[in-house]
Amino acid sequence: MPLRAAIVLIFIAGVLLSAPVSAQAPPDPPGPYVVDLRGATSGLPDTDFFPTLPRGTAVPSRGFGFDVGGHVYPLTIGGARVGLGVDLVRVRGTASTVPTAPVAGSPTPTTPAPVFPDVVSVFTTVAPQVSFNFGTVDGWSYLSAGVGRGSIETQSTLPAGTDQVSTAPATRSSGSVMSINYGGGARWFLRHHVAVGFDVRFHRLSAGGNGTGLATPGAKFFAASVGLSLR
Repeated sequence: MPLRAAIVLIFIAGVLLSAPVSAQAPPDPPGPYVVDLRGATSGLPDTDFFPTLPRGTAVPSRGFGFDVGGHVYPLTIGGARVGLGVDLVRVRGTASTVPTAPVAGSPTPTTPAPVFPDVVSVFTTVAPQVSFNFGTVDGWSYLSAGVGRGSIETQSTLPAGTDQVSTAPATRSSGSVMSINYGGGARWFLRHHVAVGFDVRFHRLSAGGNGTGLATPGAKFFAASVGLSLR
C-alpha cells in the first residue's frame, strides 16, 4: 500500500473513532434535587445544661439519632452549583451512674448510699443551608452554612423503686434559640437514584432558658452523619 494511502486511511480511522467521543455532551452539574436519610451522632453539653444533680452523677457526653433533609440546586455561579435546602437533626444521649461498691471488710456505713438519677439529653436543630457544590450529577462535594433554630433539653429521673424525692427541677431546656450551622460533605451516586454520602457540621447555639430562671449558656457542637441520598 502506498505511503500516501496509508496516511489517508489512518486519518479517516482517527476521525471515525474520535467522532463519538467529541459528540459526547459534558456531564450534567449536581442536582437537580436530593433527599437525605442519614444516621447522626453529636457531642452533648456539660453540666451547665442540666437540672441540679448530686455530685458524682454521670451525664451523657454523646448522642445518636438521625439527620433528614432535602436540597434543590437552582443555579450556577462560576464553577459551583448553588443549592438551597434544610436539614432536621435530632440526637439523644443517656447516662446512668453506677454507685461505688463498699470495700470488702470495711465497716458498715451509717448512712445509706446516695441514689443517682438517670440523665437524658436531647439536641434538636432545624438547619437551613445555602451550599456551594463541586462535581457532576454522578457525585459531588459541598460546603454550606445557614441560620436556623435549635434547642437542648435535659431531664433527670430517679431510678424506679427509690423512695427518695428530688427537690430540684427535673428538666431544663434552652427553649428554641438561634442556631448557626456550617460544614460540608459529599455524595456518590452508586445508581442514578441512590447515593451514599456523609456530612460533618458545627452547630453554634445562642444562650437561652425555659422561662424559670434556669438560663442556659451558648454552646457549639460538632455533628457527623452518614447514610443515603435519593433523587
